[in-house]
Amino acid sequence: MVLTFPGGVSLPTNTNALKNSLLLKDVPQVMLPLGDAEEAYTLTVCLGEEVPAGGLVATLGDGTPIYSSIAGEVTGIFEKDGMHYVSVERKNGQNDAPPVPAREPESKRLDDMTAEELLDAIKTLGIHDLWSGDWLWRRLPPLVGKIRRVVVDTTDDSGASFTEYRSTLRHPGEILGGAKILLHLLGATKAILLVDMSRQKVKEAFTTMINDPALLVMAETQVKYPMREETLFEAIYVRHLKWGCTAEEDGVLFIKAQTAAQLYLSMLTGLPHTTRTLTAAGEGFGKNAVIPLPLGTPWKTVLEAAQFKGGAYRTMVNSLLGGKQAEGAIDGKAEAVYASMPLDRKPSHCISCGKCAEVCPMRLMPYKSLTQRSYLSAKRIAAVCIGCGCCEYVCPAAIPLREKILRHKG
Repeated sequence: MVLTFPGGVSLPTNTNALKNSLLLKDVPQVMLPLGDAEEAYTLTVCLGEEVPAGGLVATLGDGTPIYSSIAGEVTGIFEKDGMHYVSVERKNGQNDAPPVPAREPESKRLDDMTAEELLDAIKTLGIHDLWSGDWLWRRLPPLVGKIRRVVVDTTDDSGASFTEYRSTLRHPGEILGGAKILLHLLGATKAILLVDMSRQKVKEAFTTMINDPALLVMAETQVKYPMREETLFEAIYVRHLKWGCTAEEDGVLFIKAQTAAQLYLSMLTGLPHTTRTLTAAGEGFGKNAVIPLPLGTPWKTVLEAAQFKGGAYRTMVNSLLGGKQAEGAIDGKAEAVYASMPLDRKPSHCISCGKCAEVCPMRLMPYKSLTQRSYLSAKRIAAVCIGCGCCEYVCPAAIPLREKILRHKG
């Protein structure tokens, strides 16, 4: 059985990035996020003090630890776009070394650990949640006892990204281990491994390792953009979420494969979460590659490593259709960065073809936002629109539908 969902578009696939691995060694600086201007934090080291990789540099007001992802010197705290960061810079002669443990490796059996013990370990290890962009421990406590299914998403929906694919091939056992930890913690009864039907190597890797099909099952899906909570839920359960309702409220937790693997690895070793894998792809890069790198690495460092050509090329994070420009430091949700020429199409009048409605994953009619007479319709569309850009991508009249709809937000 192949799961699918209404709407969405299939983007061209670029395999160049999969052929290369680019390991960023001796990253000169990282910018570690401390939250927005409203969030309290306490610096646990002095400015000018040296810290090892994995060393604690700050604690947020709710006790969330902030670890340095490189060995270096704490050089300052600064604000950018309403966010506070602490900067750690590598000194001359310092090399990358394994991070220091944040806690002792877990010696208890998983079945013997309580939900409180698991949550405390996840918090201490500083594990980031790639799905929400926040720390994993903040997301999980309200869900204990309320989740019946854990869905591990191993797919890449942007055409040129291979972040989850590479992570799944390298860490299938760790992904299964992380899924089991979440099942035990949340009291869920089954984990679903969502696999791209075109990537048979992932299916084969999981098939050889799953020994309890009553607990862990695979579901193949035809990958389209955007693979979001709403669309994945509909593909799996053949019904869409109620208006204003989240999948978690319906008893389903979605999590990325990279997060599940990191959860298991950190629990096994006691090492904090200090690394991230992403894809750099597009004709604007001299080298397309899948890149493991320290958390908090500035985008400038990544673009230089991928040999960004500059000029008229633009960079977009996670999606060329609905992404944001690669500026500042890598945030919690970054999986890929693309470099390409901006689309140069001259818009014309709507021809009422209906293609925008066919591809909308939220079952909206974007063309209704185009006339002044449809102001109320545009407001309703904007309230539900997820800004994916599918409608604009397929529009034969090249109308900037996404931009027009976003004007009505709020």
